[in-house]
Amino acid sequence: MPDEHRSIQPRRDPENIDLAAIKTDLEFLMGQVARLPTRRESAFKPLYVMIGSAGLVIGWFELFWRHCL
Repeated sequence: MPDEHRSIQPRRDPENIDLAAIKTDLEFLMGQVARLPTRRESAFKPLYVMIGSAGLVIGWFELFWRHCL
């Protein structure tokens, strides 16, 4: 039975690891994560959509009622 936990890349020597490249990659990822919307922003978005669509429906209904009937 072959080893199922075989790594894809060979292990590198500790002295050959580029820590500056790892640090810049981590800083980039932290910046991307910071741009994600918060839970509060995500919670209010459906409420805004419901209120906006209700306003459009009411406006359309009033326009139809007053000018077409």
